[in-house]
Amino acid sequence: MSTLPRIAIVGAGPGGLTLARLLHVKQFPCTVFEREPHRDSRSQGGSLDLHAETGQLALREAGLFEEFKAIARSEGEDMVVADKNGKEYFKQVDAESNDRPEVDRIQLRNVLLDSLPAEAVQWGTSVRSVQRTKNSQIEIQSEGPNGLHCDIFDLVVGADGAWSRVRPILTDTKPHYSTISALDLRIREVDSRHAEVGRMVGRGSYLALSHQKCLIAQRNGDNSIRVYAMFQCTEDWLANTGVDFSDEAQAKGLLSHEFEAFAPSLQDLFLDADPDITARPMYMFPTDHTWKHAAGVTLLGDAAHLMTPFAGEGVNLAMMDALDISNAVAKAATEGGLDEAILAYEEKMFERSHKSMEETWHNLGLFFMEDSPKSFVGFFEEMMARFGGPPE
Repeated sequence: MSTLPRIAIVGAGPGGLTLARLLHVKQFPCTVFEREPHRDSRSQGGSLDLHAETGQLALREAGLFEEFKAIARSEGEDMVVADKNGKEYFKQVDAESNDRPEVDRIQLRNVLLDSLPAEAVQWGTSVRSVQRTKNSQIEIQSEGPNGLHCDIFDLVVGADGAWSRVRPILTDTKPHYSTISALDLRIREVDSRHAEVGRMVGRGSYLALSHQKCLIAQRNGDNSIRVYAMFQCTEDWLANTGVDFSDEAQAKGLLSHEFEAFAPSLQDLFLDADPDITARPMYMFPTDHTWKHAAGVTLLGDAAHLMTPFAGEGVNLAMMDALDISNAVAKAATEGGLDEAILAYEEKMFERSHKSMEETWHNLGLFFMEDSPKSFVGFFEEMMARFGGPPE
């Protein structure tokens, strides 16, 4: 290409910011649209495990691996899997592999943001529409602090998650309900306020599975524990309970009823939680989701291949997508053919993501089988025997 392409990234999550950083390193300017008003406007969720062959590789290429090591927690790979009585079926502590350390999502986001020019992210800017112009360029209509704007780009990358504003220009497919809903809870200052819970969860993750329900507790790096109470239920079940989830007593009352067969020490995972509780139905794409390629626009991460968290692949795939897109842009700059390069990225991404989506769907079934955790642990140990480490 004789001139630098005008590139827009919609969404300042890990995938979008990784792409922005990789493009910056390769000296391709880009604009990131983010509807959040500023970087600290909301909680960024819990902890992520970054895999050596995907998420960590992208950070190496982005020149941020040392920054990553400074915030990574190898002890976060510790894991206990138990049943409703707290009987342990699997326990892994002091793992030696260190291939998939945990990192708090907010810390990873800050590393990526700090590596970008201050003007790279347009905070408080919502994308209203993405349309194709008569000369085949892509127009973004956005609304931000300075009002409405229309901008033309040669490449628009939708990194804006499950309900992407970019995706409709490529496909009419919408996420469908996964059969799983969750309540998202948090226990702050856990070691001083709830030491018994802290000791039970340990340094990594604690999973209690029974009766097609599960409690997943995950240690974060800020002395908090994130708890996910999950149910296999209909899409409207949480809404139809009549519970106001902003009311702590109502939310915890529902959880006490649903998990009444679980040991009191396990019920403490939600009874000791702070008042901010969020209901989250989980959505996904069909495991063979694709779209017909169209010039000037593509997707990465959840916008492209939304899946549930039961394989730990989501953020890793998003960051690998970002690496592949940045390489496609760089290749086109020297050889020409941006459209062909993005098409090649999509073909590679579809193959990679379909494998992970199938794995995730399979793992979801294991979590919520009648005999869990036995079936889940059996599969887990089989994978360890075959590949030398636990699937995540």
